[in-house]
Amino acid sequence: MHGLSDRAVRNLFIFPVLFLLIAFNVFPLLASLFISFTDFNPLFQNLSEAQIVGLENYRALIHDPQALRLQPQEPWKAFQRTAALVVATVGLQTLLGFGIAMLLTRSFRGQGVLTALLLIPMMLSPAVVATFWKYMFNPDYGVVNWLTGLSWLWRGRGNDAFLAVVIVEVWMWTPFMMLLTLAGLNSIPPSLYEAAEVDRAGAWFRFRNITLPLVAPLVLLGIIFRTMDTFRIFDVPFVLNANQDGQPTTTVSVLLHYLGFGGSQPLGPATALAYLLLIVAIALANLVVKYLDYVRSKQA
Repeated sequence: MHGLSDRAVRNLFIFPVLFLLIAFNVFPLLASLFISFTDFNPLFQNLSEAQIVGLENYRALIHDPQALRLQPQEPWKAFQRTAALVVATVGLQTLLGFGIAMLLTRSFRGQGVLTALLLIPMMLSPAVVATFWKYMFNPDYGVVNWLTGLSWLWRGRGNDAFLAVVIVEVWMWTPFMMLLTLAGLNSIPPSLYEAAEVDRAGAWFRFRNITLPLVAPLVLLGIIFRTMDTFRIFDVPFVLNANQDGQPTTTVSVLLHYLGFGGSQPLGPATALAYLLLIVAIALANLVVKYLDYVRSKQA
């Protein structure tokens, strides 16, 4: 870089990144936002021929879903299902991940091998995992009903279909929460526990005043990631209920797919639903971040 000023070198590295960011992130974001205010239908017209309809797509989603060939209040029910899925899966992933991490902090033979094996589920493709579990949940020849003695359908309509998605998500992403928790546990100085033992502090006191406060920031960070990721979950419920009339697992992302690619409807309602999902996900993430800042301020 001989002969170039520091500012020129900085711009040489920054401008290509900015160009790629605008081309692959900002431009599609703005284009989809524009489509959400139009009646654009890619099957019958170009984007330049689309008519501006204002907030009509958003109004239809909220007040008149039947105009979009949806059941009454279906978007709201999809948000409810997705929220219930987030609470169930993220809660179980956090509890199980924390418990497994606590067990893995103890030294035993084969600890490293066991830890590596536990991380395998989150390294697999969600679509592959869902296909694998779809055959396990099959009511005719699936191994789940055979082992448990149940006669549940697991797919289609019913709470068992919802439970199937929860089981798959928990199985796949509990290792992620375990890994973050394990990193937090290993970062705690042993001297803190030694000092607590000298003061004859009990196990519950050590957990509540040493372990939990020091691990909480990493656990909350994992909760943020899993909440945002689960709220836009698509592949697992879609693959599990492929070719099924399964409303209980129609999450917002699955409904968005049906709106955008399930017929000859305009793309406006689907993109409008995508932005409603984005707003809710950002709001949830901000709430968790504020709580994380509150926890840090309490520790300080």
